[in-house]
Amino acid sequence: MQNVDGPARRWWPAAAAVTVALIGGLLLAGQILQLQHGDAELAALRDHGRHTSAHATLATACSFGGRGTSCDTSSVWLDFTDTAGQPVTEPEEAIDGSLYVPHGPRDPEGRVATTVVYDPAHPDQAQAQGALDQGFLDLATHHWAALTLALVLLGAGISGGIATWPQRTGR
Repeated sequence: MQNVDGPARRWWPAAAAVTVALIGGLLLAGQILQLQHGDAELAALRDHGRHTSAHATLATACSFGGRGTSCDTSSVWLDFTDTAGQPVTEPEEAIDGSLYVPHGPRDPEGRVATTVVYDPAHPDQAQAQGALDQGFLDLATHHWAALTLALVLLGAGISGGIATWPQRTGR
């Protein structure tokens, strides 16, 4: 007769739970690294960026659905003159996956007056000044779904591992 309670059968549930916990931990670590990178980008601009007047042109994409029309800003183009006197027109770089949308009255051409902060060595990576007010926790709100999933997987894996860990058998 076969041994129904072999080592593989006893350890399988615990191994699966540990695997789920590892996946959750890796996902959580990846999200935290991404948030730190976005926060570091903003900190570098805060510390060493040049400020100048600019105009932001907002491109809007609308969708039509059962609840009516929904419009979101799909891109932000920043127009300014750099320290060398060269005109710069660049799309705003997304910070940690999201755009900062400057607010205020629009001129007749549909542009919003704003201030940009940029690194003179990389004016194409300019940000509207309001984007620099974001901190680590502000950026984390853009990742709430992934962070929640990571924490659920980590917690479920740890709980499942504790609950299914095989008891020692006497010899």
